[in-house]
Amino acid sequence: MCKNPGKSMPASLTLEAAVVLPLYLFFFLALLSIMEMMQFSMTMDHHLSRISKQIALYASADCLLENPNAASAQQEQTAQDTANGGSAAAEKVEGVAATVLADLYVDRTLQERIPQEYRSRMGVQGDVELWRSNVLLKDDLVDLVAVYEMEPRCNAFGIPDQLLVNRARTHAWTGYRIGGAAGETEEEERMVYVTETGTVYHLSRSCTHLDLAIRPVTSEQLPGSRNASGGTYGACEKCGMLAASQGTYYITKEGDSYHSSLSCSGLKRTVYEIPISQVGDRRPCSRCGGR
Repeated sequence: MCKNPGKSMPASLTLEAAVVLPLYLFFFLALLSIMEMMQFSMTMDHHLSRISKQIALYASADCLLENPNAASAQQEQTAQDTANGGSAAAEKVEGVAATVLADLYVDRTLQERIPQEYRSRMGVQGDVELWRSNVLLKDDLVDLVAVYEMEPRCNAFGIPDQLLVNRARTHAWTGYRIGGAAGETEEEERMVYVTETGTVYHLSRSCTHLDLAIRPVTSEQLPGSRNASGGTYGACEKCGMLAASQGTYYITKEGDSYHSSLSCSGLKRTVYEIPISQVGDRRPCSRCGGR
């Protein structure tokens, strides 16, 4: 019979610590390994995104690999397929070739930015596969997919290898208007110019009917003033009958009315630019509509 049971407590604590502490350390190291895997995945995602933007910027096979021979061969094959009526097949062949060259470019660039030594130290198993990527195969997208396996560096709990996937998608800078299909060109509709209350449309913004040349005249000069057509000026329906400030009136070269105020709406032209298909019942301008 133990006379002093309290003396056995330190031995039990030591035994528990000897069992629990290694488990805690292994768990902590496993957690750090998982965090390292996440950090590597973020690094891969960062570089893959930057590479996809570079490919989208150039969007041509010769810029990806700096291999003009491969690009020339691909262009000849595309031209031959198009001449034979196989435009769809040519586009597919071009996309496949661009994808192959892009994969080579991505693999080489990743080897430079994420060396094999660093990959091995972080637990990457085998190579980084890029065969799921495609470039310009659909909707002019650069779609890069990197697939690889990683093993936790501290694997005391038997965690299996983890399959990780990083993906970066970017629209290629193809240089045509968004909304049109690749290779299609749309003829732009002619734009014309109209006024808010006018009954004609103008092909030129500099038409004299739109570009009012206003000049002041005195009450003595007004009777002898003539417009471009040789006609005289009558009073404006809105302001012509008002008393002119200091005996000054305002006339235009193409108009037929004189105005007492520069703020008269008859001296203003609110010009709108619209497609010619929207002119409605407006007729062409007698001056610029026939040009």
